[in-house]
Amino acid sequence: MKKIISLVAAAAIFTSGIVTIVPKQANATPSMYKSCKLFNSHYSKGVAKSAHTKNKVISRKTKKVSYKTMSKGTKISLTIYKNAMKYNHDLDRDKDGIACER
Repeated sequence: MKKIISLVAAAAIFTSGIVTIVPKQANATPSMYKSCKLFNSHYSKGVAKSAHTKNKVISRKTKKVSYKTMSKGTKISLTIYKNAMKYNHDLDRDKDGIACER
C-alpha cells in the first residue's frame, strides 16, 4: 500500500513539474497592429500590397464606388501588408489592398 501511495505521489510531482516547465505560447498581437492610429504612427500614409493597387473610395451619400491613385508616401510592401492582415483584418476594412490609408 505504501508503494502505491509513493508511486502516485511521485507521478503527481513529476507531471506537475512538466506542466510548469512548458513555456506559455505568446499569442499576443503586436501593439502596432491593434488600430489604424497605432499603425499610422509607423506608416503615416498606410501600406499597400503592390504598386498597382488603387484606393477604393465609397461615397457616403450615393454609395458609388470610385478608385483613386494612392497618396504619395504610401509604403508598398506585401510582407508588411500580410502581417497586418494576419493580426487585424480591420486595418483594411474596404478590402482595397491598402491598410490604414489616409
